[in-house]
Amino acid sequence: MKYQRAKTSFYRTNDSHLLVLASGILRGVGDVALFPDPTPSLAELKVAIADYEDKLYHSLGGGVYQRELKRASKRALADTLQQLAHYVNKVCDGNLTQLYLSGFPVFTGRKKGSSPDTPGLPSLKDGRVSGEVCLSFGPVGRDMQYEFCICESTDNLSKTLVWGEIQYTTRSFKNYIKGFTAGQQIYFKVRARNKHGVSDWTDAVKWIVR
Repeated sequence: MKYQRAKTSFYRTNDSHLLVLASGILRGVGDVALFPDPTPSLAELKVAIADYEDKLYHSLGGGVYQRELKRASKRALADTLQQLAHYVNKVCDGNLTQLYLSGFPVFTGRKKGSSPDTPGLPSLKDGRVSGEVCLSFGPVGRDMQYEFCICESTDNLSKTLVWGEIQYTTRSFKNYIKGFTAGQQIYFKVRARNKHGVSDWTDAVKWIVR
């Protein structure tokens, strides 16, 4: 197996991020003729995603029983994705273009003396209180520092985004950011930094604060 490969471990992935990730994989593998006979089938993956989404919804504010059902469903979805990742890795055999088309997160190996890869596209969700958002994104390695910017306005003449000061984090999941107003439209972008330099910024992601 080539070192460049699709990620195979998903159980520790954040709940909401796992749903987004699994849906992206479903589209990626399903839209590419390169994967004509996926194992497990896409129908099985759809069932696992739907079951997990249902169990996750009922576990919110639920009791111990609902949370245990959610954990079991998450494990089933993670196992399904792991098996599918093995299939994708076998088909792609380390071909990065094909791996990226699958929708799976990709390990490319450590780069010595070079800038880091661009983080995975940010995902946003409501924070713990009104006016707060939770920022997560795909990590690119251990012990990494990330920079992110927030845009709260645009230039009225050029319609370009006006970015605020760069902020820093070492966490790729659950970065809670306060100080917004309900109904406000904001944008986020993220990049990674190491001692050799910085990655490209991710595409900007829009969010309506609640």
